[in-house]
Amino acid sequence: MAIFVRDLTNEEGNKLVRIARKGASSVEVRRTLIVLASAQKMKVPEISKLYHISEEHIRKIIRRFNEEGMAFLKPNFGGGTKEACQIH
Repeated sequence: MAIFVRDLTNEEGNKLVRIARKGASSVEVRRTLIVLASAQKMKVPEISKLYHISEEHIRKIIRRFNEEGMAFLKPNFGGGTKEACQIH
């Protein structure tokens, strides 16, 4: 079964095009390009070949966009594990 992003509103489509052109981070731009390709009914294997990203990762991006919307596009870097502060 093919997976695609949900139907986009005109406002979302315009925002996605803006992000694709002037996105602040490469992660945000790449996710946006994948969402736009899927919105144009491009299939996961085609998107995977176009952007050299695994099909599994493409599906994950599409699912998360469908669940979380535009907020998902911005990367959420965790910063790694926090070291315990030790006072000697």
